[in-house]
Amino acid sequence: MELGRLLQELIQAARKAGITVRSESFDPSLSDGGKKWRGGLCVIRGKRFILVDERAPLVDRIATVAASLASVDLEHVFLPPIVRATIGAYQRESPERPVPNATVPLPPVRARLRRTDDEGN
Repeated sequence: MELGRLLQELIQAARKAGITVRSESFDPSLSDGGKKWRGGLCVIRGKRFILVDERAPLVDRIATVAASLASVDLEHVFLPPIVRATIGAYQRESPERPVPNATVPLPPVRARLRRTDDEGN
């Protein structure tokens, strides 16, 4: 299958699973000098999104979408075999790195500043 078509099939699979795929032009300083592109699955106000850097090479955009879909339950979604195999290549099954449950958002994090002895008591 042509790579452009594979990306479109992955985006279609995401839509079937209720996930919106957004392609945005990321800040170049967010990438690791072109070695590692950023993006992935996130949950915003209960809705799931996959963010993809539109300037990343095609194979990296495919990898971003496939790796994001690897953490989602797609058993009920019909996928062509090549699409399912591509997603399966990114699934993590090792016990030390469990697959995160992307459907349950994490609680907000609150940070507190610690006072040091130099600041006065």
